[in-house]
Amino acid sequence: MPGSRLIKRIEHADPIDQTARMTEGLFHPHQISIPGVPADHLCAAMVRILPRTVLVLDLAPTQEVAQSLARNESRPDGSEYWYRWFTAADVANIDDPAFNLGMVRHEFARAVKSGMAFPATMPLDGGGSGFAVTADGLVVTNYHLVTAEIATYQREGGALNQPVRCRSLRAEVAYRTEAGTWAWRDAAALWLVSNPPRARALWQDAAGLHHWREDTALLRVEPAPSAHLALAARTLDVAEPVWMAGFPLRTARAAEARAALGYADADGSLRVSTGQVLAVDGADYFTTDADGSMGNSGSPVFDRAGSVVGMFSRADGDGPRHALEYGYLNRVQVSTRRIVRSVGLAVPADAGDTR
Repeated sequence: MPGSRLIKRIEHADPIDQTARMTEGLFHPHQISIPGVPADHLCAAMVRILPRTVLVLDLAPTQEVAQSLARNESRPDGSEYWYRWFTAADVANIDDPAFNLGMVRHEFARAVKSGMAFPATMPLDGGGSGFAVTADGLVVTNYHLVTAEIATYQREGGALNQPVRCRSLRAEVAYRTEAGTWAWRDAAALWLVSNPPRARALWQDAAGLHHWREDTALLRVEPAPSAHLALAARTLDVAEPVWMAGFPLRTARAAEARAALGYADADGSLRVSTGQVLAVDGADYFTTDADGSMGNSGSPVFDRAGSVVGMFSRADGDGPRHALEYGYLNRVQVSTRRIVRSVGLAVPADAGDTR
């Protein structure tokens, strides 16, 4: 199918020795297993969240002009057009890996390198992650992945258990092929069920900058994924090991680092990373060093029992630059407890799949 990606078979590769700490690296499920979560089960429960976003890129004389011209436009078919302008300084930066990692900047750099004439029109690469939490297809993901739907239906004040058919988002669900491998197919329908108020999803710091906080949303996918993941509303401990699964598109890791760690660059296929808890912010948020990148938004985070204890929301600080210079990146996760309260999830906080 167009745009689909195969999930690697579990049996065909020697497992990596997990006794060695690997806090960076985006590995296939057959390379790093999540305790208590068979790779097939993980594949079946994960959902790819994909936008219908088209970029229209052009050049502007100054950064101020570029910012003033930027706009988003919704089309009747549910697609979104993002109009973005770049400057000569941006053109000079296209070989900077940190510039290249950024959403839209990556596509702009590709357009310049390929010699495209401006204005240039192209699709936005990739999307995000989500995971099924009930047998009837409820899927948890990030608020920031569904902002277009929230705006379309004027749900900025929050909505609980009020399903509306998604217009600008689509989803892909895993299925088994006749050859026994996993592949992706489009969901027949995707619904936005619950989202918190924008005032809770974002918070403003002392400098006036906005950051994602209650970055949660609840979707429903039809047909439902063939598996779902167990939830555990518990407070984590600092230095506790964690695992994260999602669909990263690219990484800041240099080719030499990837070769030394034994993994290929991220390409939108299902990847698993492992790390540890670095800090705990009450019962609602925690920070880890589990590796991830564009496409990991909405990724479930697991504890050593194989239960989902949180979800990836955002990188802490200048993500690409820190990853390049220091080899690690702190990531803020929303706890399962906060997710359940935020979207009115109608299952007990400790409920899950019996597998």
